Amino acid sequence: MMTDTTVFMNDLSSSERLLVWCVRRLSGQGDGTRGTPGLALPCFRADFAAVIEAFHMAMNRLRAYQRTPVDVAICSATHLTGTENRFLLAATAAQEGHEGEVRRMLRPIFVHHHVLSPFAAAITQLGACLAGAGYWLPRRGNMLAASSRMPVVRPRQVSAATAHPTPEPHAQQAQPVGAGCLAAMRWHQADMGRAQVMWPGPTAAVQTGGL
Repeated sequence: MMTDTTVFMNDLSSSERLLVWCVRRLSGQGDGTRGTPGLALPCFRADFAAVIEAFHMAMNRLRAYQRTPVDVAICSATHLTGTENRFLLAATAAQEGHEGEVRRMLRPIFVHHHVLSPFAAAITQLGACLAGAGYWLPRRGNMLAASSRMPVVRPRQVSAATAHPTPEPHAQQAQPVGAGCLAAMRWHQADMGRAQVMWPGPTAAVQTGGL
């Protein structure tokens, strides 16, 4: 089922479409991973031979440790899977030299570290091979990159009516016990050495006519 967040091949640049096509061919089952994916490969065959070998080793690790097939579509598919989205963003980060981001993008797919490392190396090598041929991947923020960012929490503004004014250095602080309770505390023989008494300030004295 396709949703509003589905990425279509027509939405991608030519460099991105080429990378997705290469990933689909290199991640296929059988002898397709051992040969050159296509006759008109837009890069040096000697460089791409290393990419083929890297993907071949990564697929062997996947079958040995994780035993879950990689979720890639056929070459003629018109939309990208979630795994292909992550491969694309990982290759973009690899071309920018962000090794940590490459592994972070692929970790939800390849949970075993023995599988994650060869796939990160393979997608990095593929991105470098395409970059050497002039195919640079644009940075996109509408697929998965936005979801990996931490939300920015802005401090809540307090209105002037509810804000507590900062007391002056010599202003008298309010105490938890009122002066009106002093006589009752003495009558009950309370320990006055531990009592904290709140004495009225100058404003209260003016309003009540003094003590």
